[in-house]
This record gives sequence, C-alpha cells and structure tokens, in this order.
Amino acid sequence: MDGDTMNFNADDLLPQPIPELPPQMVVKIQLEALQKNDDPEPDYGIRVAFQFASPANRAVTGPIDRFIQLVRNPIYTPMLNWVGVEYGPINVMDTEAQQIVTIMSAEGETIHYVFTLSRQKLPPYMGCWMTDNVLRIDLDEDAL
Repeated sequence: MDGDTMNFNADDLLPQPIPELPPQMVVKIQLEALQKNDDPEPDYGIRVAFQFASPANRAVTGPIDRFIQLVRNPIYTPMLNWVGVEYGPINVMDTEAQQIVTIMSAEGETIHYVFTLSRQKLPPYMGCWMTDNVLRIDLDEDAL
C-alpha cells in the first residue's frame, strides 16, 4: 500500500464552502446538519457547521473541540436535533448578510437566532459566504 493513502483527512468528506453557495444556503446547510447532529457519526453536524465558520469566527471559537463544547452550551443546544425551522428573509448588503432563523427545539421551545455572514476576501475561501457569528435573540412575537 502506498504511504500517501494514510494522509487521509476526515474533514475532507464534510460539505465545504464554495463561492457558488448563496448566504441563505450556507445557513440552511449548517442548520440541516445540526438537526441530524450525530448522523452519520457523533457531532458530524457540528463539524459541518465549523466548516462554514469564517476564519475570523474560527479564530475565536476554534479549534473544533472547543467549537463542539460551545455549541453544546445551553444557548446553542436547541440547534441540535431541532424539530422545526422558519427562515426569515436574508438581508444582503455588499459582502455582508444577516438572516433571522426561528427554531422549534426538540424540547418544544421556540428560539430565534441571527446568523451574520460575510463573503470572504482571501484564499482559500475567497468568494465564499461563511458564518461570522450566530446570536440567540429575543424577539417580540407580535413584531414578526
């Protein structure tokens, strides 16, 4: 067997950012992965979400083991294995985008998050929309 075959990186099999993906699709990819977090393996969904975290985001929330713990924080755990989602309109201004997402958690809670994304300017992600941050927010339901 050739020695190069041992240089396999499991992260290479995860969905990857590409410039053709619009920001709303980046949000959807992350949330759908988090919905089935442990399929096909434990924390697969969180690993997918990390793939779409911008380099600036990763600098604060990484490495991956730290990111996994962050997502398992009570602020973000409703994103894991959610049972319903509603995507608000995407607001794009040049190289930045925001989208409010409403999640129905597996425990029956309704929770709102705002995703902030930016189009990356440097390789290896040049032109890709990636998530800069996700904040849990309180919304007045009558305002929706």
